[in-house]
Amino acid sequence: MNRIHEELRIEAPIEHVWAFLCDATRWHDWDPRTEYSDVSGPLDRVGTTFVGTMRLMGFEMKETMTVDEVEKPRLLHIRSGMGAFFYRFEAEGPATRMTLEGEYEMPGHLPGFIQKLVTKGWMERYTRRQLEDFKALAEVEVPVAA
Repeated sequence: MNRIHEELRIEAPIEHVWAFLCDATRWHDWDPRTEYSDVSGPLDRVGTTFVGTMRLMGFEMKETMTVDEVEKPRLLHIRSGMGAFFYRFEAEGPATRMTLEGEYEMPGHLPGFIQKLVTKGWMERYTRRQLEDFKALAEVEVPVAA
């Protein structure tokens, strides 16, 4: 199993960051390589499932994901056949510390050269870019206090 750990500070209140993460209609904005579909319910509810489909070098990776644990607005745990990912949030004054931790294994149906390509280094860069895009979008959309 490969492990991933990324942290970033988002200049937005924790409630805003949580709501932004739990809006499945926005996931493609910060994860443009993946199409999300068949969302069975709110992402902040245990048991919700959804499908993520990514194409990489002509091969399709399709995973059904399940929300396994929720502690609003502090934790969202998502599991799939590929692994498990924990999104953790901590208020830092007017900002939020977001941590993504997970363990994953690339699907066995992918050819060996693609599995090798998308292991640790590529996955870390891909995840870091996703989170940077998430941060930028979340910060741009922070409501202005009246």
